Amino acid sequence: MLGTITAADFQPLQGKECTFEATSALSVKLTVEQITSRPDCQVPGAGEAREPFGVLLSGQQDEVGFTSATGVLRLGDGATLEGVYINRVLPPMGGDPRPWYQLVFN
Repeated sequence: MLGTITAADFQPLQGKECTFEATSALSVKLTVEQITSRPDCQVPGAGEAREPFGVLLSGQQDEVGFTSATGVLRLGDGATLEGVYINRVLPPMGGDPRPWYQLVFN
C-alpha cells in the first residue's frame, strides 16, 4: 500500500489524529498537520510514478520524542500503513514545545 498512497489520500486526514506504533513500548498519537506535494523531487523519466510528497505531523506537548523509527501508522479513517519510516524534524514555528515528525513518500 505504501507504493500506491498519494498526497490526495492524506488530504482528508489533515487536522486529524493518528497513531504511530514502532514497538509495544513506542506508541504515540500524532496529528496530521500539513501535506506538501514535491513535484521537483520527481525522478526524471519516471513516467507514471506518483508525485513525491511529504506529511508533517505533530506529537503531544508532554510526550518524549524519538529520533526515527519504522512501524505501523494507524490513520484516523481506519486505514493502516505498515513499514512506515518516520523521522523527527525541527518545529516549523520556533519555540513550539511539541515534537514534530515527517513522512516522505518518493
